[in-house]
Amino acid sequence: MANVHYLKRSHNEAVLKIYSTESAGQTIDIALSDLATPDETFDANEAKVNIKAMHWGTKKDKQVDVTRLLSADPVETHGHYYLMNSGNHEFIGFVDNTYQEKTIRVISDGPFHIIMKLTKESGYTT
Repeated sequence: MANVHYLKRSHNEAVLKIYSTESAGQTIDIALSDLATPDETFDANEAKVNIKAMHWGTKKDKQVDVTRLLSADPVETHGHYYLMNSGNHEFIGFVDNTYQEKTIRVISDGPFHIIMKLTKESGYTT
């Protein structure tokens, strides 16, 4: 079972809780269009989303990969973070804006949770 809960969706920011209880792991995609609030217009050509913070937990000896999906066919990703055990990382004074216009892909090899704070830079208008 994979779940994405939107803890916050505002004009400039989104906070998500992403998790899976599958023992074999899962791949979960976060489309940038899913971050728009009901009163926002989403422009895929202009959308840019940065990673600002992550807080995670995994089962023993499991990991979570946070990547950006560069191409769906053939599948090509740009690996960003390989997270194990539990921890947090908050960018202070900067953000991760590498491939900020691409879908965020979370790949796990077992049960996990991750809370991700994102900043919406462009592509969302009210």
